[in-house]
Formats: sequence, C-alpha cells, structure tokens
Amino acid sequence: MNKANILFYFSDQQRWDTIGCYGQPLPITPNLDKLAKEGIIFDEAYSPQPVCGPCRSAFQTGLYPTKTGCFKNGISLPENVKTLADYMYEAGYDCAYIGKWHLASDDKGSPNPEVDFERTAIPLEKRGGYKGFWRASDILEFTSHGYDGYVFDENMNKCEFKGYRVDKITDYALEYLEEYDEEKPFFMTISHIEPHHQNDRQRHEGPKGSKDIFKDFVLPKDLEALGGNAKEEYADYLGCCKSLDDNLGRLIDKLKEKGIYDNTIIVYSSDHGSHFQTRNKDHHLNGGDDYKRSAHSASLHVPLIIAGPGFRGGRRVDDLVS
Repeated sequence: MNKANILFYFSDQQRWDTIGCYGQPLPITPNLDKLAKEGIIFDEAYSPQPVCGPCRSAFQTGLYPTKTGCFKNGISLPENVKTLADYMYEAGYDCAYIGKWHLASDDKGSPNPEVDFERTAIPLEKRGGYKGFWRASDILEFTSHGYDGYVFDENMNKCEFKGYRVDKITDYALEYLEEYDEEKPFFMTISHIEPHHQNDRQRHEGPKGSKDIFKDFVLPKDLEALGGNAKEEYADYLGCCKSLDDNLGRLIDKLKEKGIYDNTIIVYSSDHGSHFQTRNKDHHLNGGDDYKRSAHSASLHVPLIIAGPGFRGGRRVDDLVS
C-alpha cells in the first residue's frame, strides 16, 4: 500500500468538551463527530504544556519544552534540533505548513531578544525544517483579527486576506491540495488560531452572529462554578469552534474530490484548553496567559481524534495520551 497522507488539523485553546463526541450538547461539530465515528476517539488526551509556543515546540520535536529550552512563549525553536519536518522529508513526504507558527521569535527575556518575526516574514532557517509550501505567520493574532489579516508564503511574500480568518487559512490549505500532484505522500499541518481569544481586543471573535446563534449554550460545570468571563465569551468561542468544523468539512470534501480521502490520516487536536480567566488571578496576569497555563483539566484536557488508514472503527481509547 502507498504511504498514507497525513493532515494535522490543529486548533488553539480549544476545550475538549466543545465537541459533540465529548459531550457538547449543541450541534457545533457535525463533521468532526462523523469523522470520529469512522476513526478513533482518545478520551484522555492532555497537553504536555498548556501554552502556545511550548506545546508547539513539543509537537515539532517530540521533546519536552525543558529539553528544547522553549519553556514559555517568546523563545524560538533551536535551529540545531531535529524536527518533525526533517523526519517526514526523510520518509519521502512533501510537507506543507499553514497558519500559526509561534516558534521563530524571541522576546526580551530570552537568549536572543533581537530575533523578532512576530509581524514579518519568517526566514527559512527559522521554519523548523519546513522547506516547501508555507502560508504562515509567527504570531497569527498579531497579523490578523477574526476578520482580515495577512500571512507570508515560502518566498517571504506577504499574503493579505479579507474575510473570516478560519475560512481564509483553510483556503490556503485548499490551494495546496488543488496543486497536489500525488507524486509523494503529503504531510500538511493546518494550525488555526481559533478559538483563541484575540489578544489586542481581549475577546473571542467568532463569525458574525455567533452571540445570537449560540446564545443557548450550556456552560461546562467548572466555568459555571468558578466564574471568569465565560458567560460573556462562550457564544463567540463556540462560534469559532463551529467554523473550525465547517472548514474541516471543506477539506474532507476536497480530499474526496481528488480521490485521496481513503488514503489520508486526519489528526484533530489542540495545543491546550481554556479556563476563561477563572485562575491565575495574581500579579502574573498579562492578558495572554489568562486563559490557560494551569495544571487543571480546563487547560490541559484537549480533543484528540484520528481517522484514516490504521485508525478506523469508531473506537474510544481511555488510555492517558499526550
């Protein structure tokens, strides 16, 4: 059998309980729920560190953030570490990366504070080994909002987009699939930022109308009990999650259209959950980490659904995985 294609669909700050097969009562994720019935659901999947950059460093290297040095946001991935892209190229794959990277820049408290690609194109040596199709921004919430923004391509050209961000990031993935010639298997990461809050506006930016469409939400018990800002934000948060699911459906349709769906493994997960400002209420509050960085299920428990060759049968796995 030919090597399976791999599509990693990565959300940001998405609680596991936003998804139907994990108990969400509203019809937020019909496409993902259908995929889960075909594949494998991991009930006890947990982030190795519930912060954007450190978790991404773990995914790209297979190493804990304490090993790579990327123990907090604002520390770039070391250039001498072997990455997932390196392994996939060695295995004969064509690699594509789309969306949020968050591993290229160093802030003032890091070893190389002069390295800043937060709003500019990321040079090849800071892309973690990815050499091909690239439509990414280091910190996507700094180069875009819920509507409109920009990323950069593999030649460091600015790619501006108009429209809802999840739709537009998915458009880039569809662009890759449209051009895909099937000469090699592909490994494609689509790294969305939704349903992460928009940092500079301190709110979640769901598609227009989300507050009305999802006004009948049922808060998870921890958020109902502990307060925070979930009552104000959860409808838009669910709107973001619904958009992620709608766009997953678009990708599945394209895979089927090209006749490669049955030979493609789809992995759906998130970097961490969200506790909606119910914790960390001390002098460390800074706006960026006030929804995560907590050793509780609200932050650590993430969705993990895998479907495709080798992952079929609609089974549920309750082993602890990370």
